[in-house]
Amino acid sequence: LVTAREALGGSLVIPPDALWRLDADEYGSLEDLALTPSPEAGRELRKGEARIAMHASGLNFREVMLALGMRAADTTIGGEGAGVVTEVGEGVTELAPGDRVMGPIPASFAPVAVVDADSLVEVPDEWSFVEAAAVPAAFTTAYHGLVDLARLQPGEKVLIHAAAGGVGRAAVQLARHLDAEVYATVEDLVMQIGAP
Repeated sequence: LVTAREALGGSLVIPPDALWRLDADEYGSLEDLALTPSPEAGRELRKGEARIAMHASGLNFREVMLALGMRAADTTIGGEGAGVVTEVGEGVTELAPGDRVMGPIPASFAPVAVVDADSLVEVPDEWSFVEAAAVPAAFTTAYHGLVDLARLQPGEKVLIHAAAGGVGRAAVQLARHLDAEVYATVEDLVMQIGAP
């Protein structure tokens, strides 16, 4: 991890307890980021949970807004990532220790995280952990918008705004996968990106 504090000549100190997470002493500046104790990462698992050895975390604008104190409702930096299952709780049958997984993972900027196992999916063999950590938020958002809310059907036309951004690119891929006719805006341009 490279932080503003390190760039300014300081350093982050790993807490004596081996379980930690990247958080903030106070929100308002990127210089306030710190490695704070994370005892919840070592607690006994509840039914349906999995413990993950984190390998990569997704960094989104959400994390910047949190660090700058612009999102008071959220308090934990890190919301998605990828890693390896090290332990599963009672009732978890779809995952096992050693599985490479990705998904929405609260407090993901840490060596260990605990998460609801139902929210995880296996990482495709050809993907790196970094690639996998970049997928969950963008694709979940795009899927929710196109499938859950819009109920996009094959052959329908869809206009995707800001198609060059993370969620926009995910939406274009999903819409094409759903055999929709895709139009997209990129800055002030509107273009067709393939037909069914």
